[in-house]
Amino acid sequence: MSEETTFIFRSKVEPGSRFWEGLRLSAAFVGMDHIPLIVFMDYAVPGLIHNALPLRQLWDYLKTTSDLAGIHVLDTDMEERGMKLEDLDKNLNVKMISLDELAERLAENRVVAIF
Repeated sequence: MSEETTFIFRSKVEPGSRFWEGLRLSAAFVGMDHIPLIVFMDYAVPGLIHNALPLRQLWDYLKTTSDLAGIHVLDTDMEERGMKLEDLDKNLNVKMISLDELAERLAENRVVAIF
């Protein structure tokens, strides 16, 4: 699978943050059948925990993105937090990605957006 766009979520889950705008944009992209690679890292990782998002609409955006594009989390960020995939919302079916795998995929991209 070779996506030409990657969305990387790095910012905290706070009202009005880039994280929120990224969720809206990712859902819009998948709704237009343009499927980006979605990767969560740094401060955005806790946004994948069950009930972490304060608004139902944001969770709906996240779930839609997960269902249609899939969501990845950087393995080193999970290790740093002492977390496992089982700690994340099971409804999102998150997959781990290594930094090397991410770098390979980014090399093939035309667009990378960081939120």
